[in-house]
Amino acid sequence: MRNISEMIRKGDYQFLFKEQSLTLTPEKAIFWNNRNSLLISDLHIGKAGHFRKHGIPVPKTLNDDNLNRLTDLVEHFNPTQIFILGDLFHSEENNEWRAFEKWRVNYKHIDIFLAIGNHDFHPIEKYESIGLKCFKEIKAVPFLLNHDLEDLEDLDSLYPISGHIHPSIKIKGGARQSIRFPCFFFGDSHGLLPAFGAFTGTHNITAKSKDKVFAIVEEQIVPVS
Repeated sequence: MRNISEMIRKGDYQFLFKEQSLTLTPEKAIFWNNRNSLLISDLHIGKAGHFRKHGIPVPKTLNDDNLNRLTDLVEHFNPTQIFILGDLFHSEENNEWRAFEKWRVNYKHIDIFLAIGNHDFHPIEKYESIGLKCFKEIKAVPFLLNHDLEDLEDLDSLYPISGHIHPSIKIKGGARQSIRFPCFFFGDSHGLLPAFGAFTGTHNITAKSKDKVFAIVEEQIVPVS
């Protein structure tokens, strides 16, 4: 295992869970130190271009933001593997797809595993042609990685971590005000990753007292009690 203290940046949060060393990042990713791997979910590449095609004025820079953040993470943590928990893509092929394909060529030395999501509806061969290893779910002991928690059939005593929901948590302030922030969620029975993509909504979750929730607030990871 590499010296994680040398890799922790301002804004990152070190979290020991299931005897695994996890670094939660403001970019909405997890660096799994024990496996030298990145975990991300729900990039929804191609979504902005899809909306523009249908006349909705979405900034062209959104996809660049996704890939730039991913590049920053890869350059800093230097992972040997990336686990993507579904919805890597969003729509039909477009320029944003091709931008990712070029990005993939630059990092062809990294093994990338894709847990197929509901928006990853193209033939598996298409994803494999750009160097992705595709699965319905990925057993990465002690975790079981997939896109939608409800699609899991046999947990095999592993702890499931999923995407799909785009979790967020409300933090209450003064004057009965509250603000919603994307979050990482680790409950008794399962975990959830926030959506990595810049053009995604969120779904508010209700946490129990024993759940571990970490909000992403102004480029900081904030534990929520």
